[in-house]
Amino acid sequence: MSARPHFSLVGIPVRVEPVFFVISGLFGLQFLDGYFIVGNTIQRGGLDVVGLWMFATFVSILVHELGHGFTLKAFGQRSAIVLHGFGGVTVSTHRSQLSRSRSILVSLAGSLTALIVLWLPTRQVLGSGSLLSQPAALIWLVYFLSFQNLWWSVINLLPIRPLDGGNGAAQLFGIHAARRISIGAALAGAVVAFVLGQGYAAFFAVFLAFNNWQEIRAERAGANVNVFEVESPDPGGRAAPRGRPRGRRTLHAVPSAAAGAPTMGSLDPARAEQLAWAALRAGDAPAAQRLVAGMGSAAGAYLRASAALTAGDPAAFALFEAAFVAEPNGPPNLVATEVLARSGAAAAVAKRLVERADGKGRGGAAALQTHLHYADRFREAAEVGETVYAAGPASRAQTAFEVACSWAREGDVDRSMTWLDHAADAGFRAPSIVDGEPDLATVRADPRWPVMRARLA
Repeated sequence: MSARPHFSLVGIPVRVEPVFFVISGLFGLQFLDGYFIVGNTIQRGGLDVVGLWMFATFVSILVHELGHGFTLKAFGQRSAIVLHGFGGVTVSTHRSQLSRSRSILVSLAGSLTALIVLWLPTRQVLGSGSLLSQPAALIWLVYFLSFQNLWWSVINLLPIRPLDGGNGAAQLFGIHAARRISIGAALAGAVVAFVLGQGYAAFFAVFLAFNNWQEIRAERAGANVNVFEVESPDPGGRAAPRGRPRGRRTLHAVPSAAAGAPTMGSLDPARAEQLAWAALRAGDAPAAQRLVAGMGSAAGAYLRASAALTAGDPAAFALFEAAFVAEPNGPPNLVATEVLARSGAAAAVAKRLVERADGKGRGGAAALQTHLHYADRFREAAEVGETVYAAGPASRAQTAFEVACSWAREGDVDRSMTWLDHAADAGFRAPSIVDGEPDLATVRADPRWPVMRARLA
């Protein structure tokens, strides 16, 4: 397909494939003739009603995908939307990776947006009886919007790849487990849909189960495929890097969820690196290692270190040390940080950095502390921060304050108070900061806070 978008909304390019209208029109044919109970009224169907169904479908899916897009934008990620035969997909075109918690929030955002923006208002209107005197077209439209945004949102949260719930399952349990969960949930959903007389829904569930099974077969054969891949529209009309779907339907896709790795023969180094990071984030260590091996010297220092750590290579610690010394601002995304945190190696890497005789590792250790906090790895961030503090950083007061913030977010108010004491001892005096710092909300609720607040002022 052409990758050129048809229009943009608040900076998000949107492309609508012709098959989108064909499929939505076929669904709408059920309202072509006969009488139907709509809300608390009896309405006659017709060709105009089919058109209203198609319009409501367009609005509902677009709003759902915009929920993903707006959330990605709030996290500093660029995205694009494609409406196609099976619904819609939101593709992130930004190379940086989100933390697991933020990624799950992006997945939930579509359904939550649809429920809040479209279902709640239309439900209120239908329940009020105010439509009784309104034109039939308005009654149909409100009914369609209410129906679609309730049931499609609920279905889209099922743990079936590539629905948004399936993406959440991949984030929580890894791509391998998510594929198997998807098959079980999809087959169960197909049985329920068949019993309720929803033939198409049953067929669609079986279709999703089959595609997940195909990926598992490919995985066992040593190949990594992504059967849900969708090309992203690019504002300039060029094909953007192809991402891996993270959900459909209402399908929502973000490259950071990619767990498959094509062969290197057809990939440029930038795309290979993107896929390798995505595989690491999804927990697909073998795919990441194959990609990094294929890239050779083109692989970045943090990527090589992360792949080595997931492979259990003892050289990973030295690789991370070298990476933080060469690039003290830290890795280009939070995936390397997640890898360190999951493996329990963050504190060990920080210790290597601060113990360097030339002192060149301290900046990298401080960056690691910051990245861990932003990745919601608060305990690891606090432990690394304590290591940095013990090594005598340039600003002991600031480091102690950051450790206190991490312990507070971890839920350990006592340790947070202890480190606020250290910060005060080191000269930290910033009452306006401590009063407004969100990380310290639990500490400010503690009875000991007034005394501590006085010290920090």
